[in-house]
Amino acid sequence: MRVLDNLCVGFAMIAGLILFGLVGLTFLDVIMRYIFSSPIFGARDVLEMGMVVVISLGFPFTWRIGGHIVVDLLPDYGFSFLTAVRDLFVRLIGVVIFGLLAWRSWYTAEDAALFNEKTNMIELPFQPFLWLLAFASVFQVVVLLTESIHILFKENIKHNIKLHQIPGESVVQHD
Repeated sequence: MRVLDNLCVGFAMIAGLILFGLVGLTFLDVIMRYIFSSPIFGARDVLEMGMVVVISLGFPFTWRIGGHIVVDLLPDYGFSFLTAVRDLFVRLIGVVIFGLLAWRSWYTAEDAALFNEKTNMIELPFQPFLWLLAFASVFQVVVLLTESIHILFKENIKHNIKLHQIPGESVVQHD
């Protein structure tokens, strides 16, 4: 699990750096558009494709730290067996969803290359971004399957990711 957690953190750091760049690009684009009446050519294309990268690479990290909104529709009533069944069921649904996303992304990437699909302004090709989405989805499937195996063998699936405290902030515990 530690290797997967380290990969999740690495991908999240890449996504964070790209997001930081996208925020800067948006800021500059707004300044250029409204103050100088000269928006940055192709900024929207870069933002759209950059968000594909950010969201794709952020899937596994967000899952591992429990950063998603959770609604317990299936309560466990305090029984560890029911909790394990519910958690396994949720992960298997995730495997199916991300497996389908990976398959369709790869298939669509091949079509995008065949039909030479690109963004409107600066003609960024769709294919590499769809490949990245497929890769990230496959990695998410690996994370979910690894967690499922740990649940089946009644092992701990807690993450090994250290969320560092910002100086002056109170410590927040993540379970």
